[in-house]
Amino acid sequence: MGTIINVNYTASANNELFGVFTLSFHGVDGLLHSVDIKFDPKQLWEFSRDTTSVAFDFLILSLIIYNVDRAVNRLQCSSEGWRRQLKLADVPVINLEAMNRGREAFNRAISFLTGDDWEINFVQALPYQYNPGKNVRQFSIQQYEKIALFSGGLDSLIGFIDEASTLQGDGRILLISHMELGKEHGDQESILEYCRANHIFEGKYDQLLLNAGLKQRSWNIKTSTESTFRSRSLLFFAAGIYAVSHINSDLPLIVPENGTISINIPLDSGRRSACSTRTTHPTFIKRLQEALHLVGINNKFYNPYRLKSKADMMYECDQDAIKGPILRDLYSLSCSCAKRGHNSFWDKNGIQIHDSGINHCGMCLPCLYRRVSLDVVGLDFPEKLGTDVMHGVKYNISKIEQKRNRDFRALLYFLKNRMSEQIIRRELIMNGIYDRKELDEYVALAIHSYKQVKDWIARKGTSQIKKMAGIL
Repeated sequence: MGTIINVNYTASANNELFGVFTLSFHGVDGLLHSVDIKFDPKQLWEFSRDTTSVAFDFLILSLIIYNVDRAVNRLQCSSEGWRRQLKLADVPVINLEAMNRGREAFNRAISFLTGDDWEINFVQALPYQYNPGKNVRQFSIQQYEKIALFSGGLDSLIGFIDEASTLQGDGRILLISHMELGKEHGDQESILEYCRANHIFEGKYDQLLLNAGLKQRSWNIKTSTESTFRSRSLLFFAAGIYAVSHINSDLPLIVPENGTISINIPLDSGRRSACSTRTTHPTFIKRLQEALHLVGINNKFYNPYRLKSKADMMYECDQDAIKGPILRDLYSLSCSCAKRGHNSFWDKNGIQIHDSGINHCGMCLPCLYRRVSLDVVGLDFPEKLGTDVMHGVKYNISKIEQKRNRDFRALLYFLKNRMSEQIIRRELIMNGIYDRKELDEYVALAIHSYKQVKDWIARKGTSQIKKMAGIL
C-alpha cells in the first residue's frame, strides 16, 4: 500500500505572507505525523507577479514533492530499505485540467529522479490571496537575456561567469537560487558579495532566491527525516521555469552541470539504479520536459556542459584571458562538498577548520571530482581540505569498515574494474539512454572524464592508491 500523504493549505490572514502547506501521513509506528512547509516565494513573485499560471502550479507541485521526499524516511518507509511507495492524495492546483494532462508524465519523471514509485493526485485549489505590497522590487523583464540556476557550487559559478561574459549591451542574466539550511545561501552570497565589492559583472546580473523546506520544529511527533535531498533539483528547476516562462516561452533555462555528474555512471553494482543520484540525468530531463510540454510549458532545459567534465569546464574557463582571472578570484568561494557538516570525521580538528575557513571534506565524490578539476589548472591544494585522501591521518584507505573512505574506494574500484566502454554503455542503457548518437557521446565523455581522474591519481597518489586504481 505504501505511504499516503495528505496536503492541507491554510491561507494567511495577511496578504503580505503566503499561507502554509501541511503534510500528514501515518508512520511505521501507526501514528499520524504532520509537518509544515516553509515557503517564501516573494522574490520569485516580485519578478512574475503570478499565482494563477500552470508554471506556479508546477512550482507548488515541486515544493510538495521536495518536502515529502524529505519528510518520509526512506529506510523506515520502504520494504527493502530504498524504494518507497508514495501516494500524494490531494496536491492543490489552480489549473486542474492542464496539470492532469501531465500527471502520468510527472509520475514517471519524479519516480526516476528519486528512485521511488510516486502517484500524484491533483485537486482543485482555491485562488491564492497572496499580494505583497511592502518593499516590492520592480523589474524590467525584457532586460534579461538569460536565466540560469545558481547553487553556489563550482559548476554554477563557471556557468555564471561564462554566460555573463557573453551578454550584449544592457542585457542581464537572472540567477535562480534555492536555500533551506542556510549553508548554500552563504556560498551564493559570498560569491555575489565579492562581485559587488570588486565591480565584477556590475549591472549585468540579479538573483532571485527561493527559501523553502521543512519547518523542522513544526512536527507534531518527533520524526526522523530523509537526508538524501534527491528531489532538490526538481524544486530548483521549477523556480527557474516559473521565472523564465514569464519572460518568453522560447527562452531556455540554463542548467550548468558537468556531464560526468549528470550521467553519473554507478561506480559499483551497489550504487546502480535507485541508489545512484539522478538530479540532472538526461533521462530525468527528458521525462520532465515531456510533462511540462503536456501542461503547456514550452521552455527548454539547456545544459551547455552536458558533454564536458568538471575538469574541462574549469580548464576552458581558466584559459580565457578575461574569464580566467575572474574564476581564480571566485572559485574558492564556491562549495561542491556533499558532507561539509560532518567535520568530526575530518583529519583536522574543529579549531583548525573554523580558523582556516575550510568548507570541503575532501572525501565525498563531489570533493574528489572538484580536486581533479582544480588540478588541471594547478589549484589542487590538499591543505584547504578537511582530509587529504592521498595522505590520510584518521582516514585510512585500507580499512574497509571505515565509512568515510567508501566513496574513494568505490572510485578506485571503478577505475580498475569497470572503466570500459562495454560496461559504461550497458549502465547508460539501463538508465534510459537508448539513442545511438547520445550513447556514443556519453560513453566517450565518461571514458574521457575518468581518464582525467586516473591522470590525477597518477600524479598525486601513493603506490597503494595507484595499485587500487589499476595504474600500477
